[in-house]
Amino acid sequence: MLNREKLTAILSLLLLAWGIYDFAGALITPVRGIRVPDTTLPKSSRAVVFRPYRTFSDEGEPARNPFSFSEGWQRMETVPMALPPLPAAPGPVPLPGAGPTGPEAGFLYVDRPPVESAEEGGS
Repeated sequence: MLNREKLTAILSLLLLAWGIYDFAGALITPVRGIRVPDTTLPKSSRAVVFRPYRTFSDEGEPARNPFSFSEGWQRMETVPMALPPLPAAPGPVPLPGAGPTGPEAGFLYVDRPPVESAEEGGS
């Protein structure tokens, strides 16, 4: 009895066999109807144009120093600028507000530490 899995396997094997047959047929008998277009270049476009490069020689006094930064450049003494004010460093989460004080929140506490009793501090 054919179920879905067997039917899918048979269909995929048929597709594989058809692909192999097509590929092998293309290798054995290539298509003869394809023509390669003519791509010959005319001789006039094959010439390579010579590009003269600038050369620096030590003949005579140079009009400009090729290694200078810029003509007429002068160093200026400046007063160092003050650092800009930095904003507060950001935190990973926003900080909660100040909230109420202890007595306002209802916490009862003693200002002085409790006195040790005689039993705890004894020998």
